[in-house]
Amino acid sequence: MRRRSAVLLVSGVLAVGGILLPSIQQQASHGDTRIKGVVVNGGHPIVLGASGSAEFGFSITAEDNSGIKSVGSVGLWSANYGILVPSKVTCKATSKTVSVCTGTSSVSVPKKQIFDNMAGSWFVQATAYANDGDKRTEDKAGRFKILKQITATLFGVTTPVDKGQAFTVSGQVLKPDWRSQQLVADPGARALLELCTVADCARTKVVASTKANSEGIVAATVRASQTGTYMWVSPATFWSVAATSQQVQVNVNP
Repeated sequence: MRRRSAVLLVSGVLAVGGILLPSIQQQASHGDTRIKGVVVNGGHPIVLGASGSAEFGFSITAEDNSGIKSVGSVGLWSANYGILVPSKVTCKATSKTVSVCTGTSSVSVPKKQIFDNMAGSWFVQATAYANDGDKRTEDKAGRFKILKQITATLFGVTTPVDKGQAFTVSGQVLKPDWRSQQLVADPGARALLELCTVADCARTKVVASTKANSEGIVAATVRASQTGTYMWVSPATFWSVAATSQQVQVNVNP
């Protein structure tokens, strides 16, 4: 974690000792203006690898009985001093009372705009200004996620095997380290060994569950029952998306 204090001037949020305090602008909201919804990146998480970058859009829907004049003071922020700078927001009225305001932003690991402890939930702060002078400020008008792309691999399988024979399937789970911009081991990562017996692997079943060791290695010993395709799956977490290894078919002799 970067140990420094910062005032998030862009978002209007004060960060002290890693604790985010609500903006005093919240107290200045008045009238019937409201922010109805916020969508970032089309509602999908922003996923970054070890040295990834991404550009994304966002929309803010606001409403007032007099119509919306503009939306400003937009900030994209997270805990641990995370700040992303948005573009200027452009509003378009969809009715006499509702406007949809859009903008863009970006995030880059190589540019050191994000660090490992910032993976997870992010928030959108915005102020909607109405034509009649009303306004509404929300520090958490919307939320979105910036997540790490985990990598899962499978190896160590021998095939064919005899029916009823025990055999071991190994693999490895790696996570991006945004400081070094390298893939590193993910000790303790949960991994599921899944088996499918249909051609397109539309249906799978979990045949083993384990956790990665200090080197990210996972292994499970199973007993051969029928020919099928095996894969390791690392489930999604608060800070990462799910990952699936390559598929390996194991042929079972009668």
